[in-house]
Amino acid sequence: MERSLVSIKALRLEKGLPIDPALDPNGTGIIGDEFSPLTTSVGEVEAKRTAANPAFAAVMVGYFRRAGLRPGDIVAVGASGSFPAFALATLSAAHALGLQPVVIYSVGSSMYGANIPGFTLIDMLARLRRDGLLPYGLAAVSPGGGGDGDDTGGGVLFDESGDTLMAESRRSGVPIVRGETLADRIQDRLRIYERASAGRPVRCFVNIGGAAASFGSTSASLSLPNGLVLRPPVLPSSPTRGVVFEFAARGVPVVHLLFVKGLARDNGLPYDPIPFPPVGVGTVYRLSS
Repeated sequence: MERSLVSIKALRLEKGLPIDPALDPNGTGIIGDEFSPLTTSVGEVEAKRTAANPAFAAVMVGYFRRAGLRPGDIVAVGASGSFPAFALATLSAAHALGLQPVVIYSVGSSMYGANIPGFTLIDMLARLRRDGLLPYGLAAVSPGGGGDGDDTGGGVLFDESGDTLMAESRRSGVPIVRGETLADRIQDRLRIYERASAGRPVRCFVNIGGAAASFGSTSASLSLPNGLVLRPPVLPSSPTRGVVFEFAARGVPVVHLLFVKGLARDNGLPYDPIPFPPVGVGTVYRLSS
């Protein structure tokens, strides 16, 4: 993950996108703008900075091992643009353990996420493949956003039409999630995961951020614990319960990455550290081994 951040930073600078030291004092390059045509909701820059700590890749290794995953197992990933660093941590851990991630990416982002047009997770993963660091692409994308969180791209803070979200989705060159309603789009995601896994079972689902199609739109989403969840406290029956509960209902372990302060606390990591602790130093590395 540390090497990947260096590659992503280089890509940002090559694109002429300066790094604001006030927003990104660790110089990761992965911290986005406050407002942009891709900004769909509010967010805290401290949380985005904390998520960029490479130690979160070790956290994900620990979660995957505790979930009983083995080399070759398929991991479905639903990632919003809000936490590109958590996507990076997830894929770095998958690579280290020999897992096979299948990623669906929602382009919409909260403040300070991957919200710069032309510099989203789409571009970051392409650069990492080029540099031989992580071999993964995207199975599908969706615009995210939507006035009611319906994943259709509209209702963005500075782009009501959602044209920029749709343009970024099309630019990916991969299939776009379809469906008239949120429930339809949840089901389309499940079909995409099933096709990409070619009949093999999904052994874990990782939800990154709060995209409604992955996270759900019921009150049960708010009670879902962060980190590894083997049995959610509530299992709603609503058709808009989200992909995370669809997999949980099948008995599939899920990893929920949203409340950054709690994730850091529970794994013995500092919140908003400047600088980051050295890679390999800390109890999280012993817990993940």
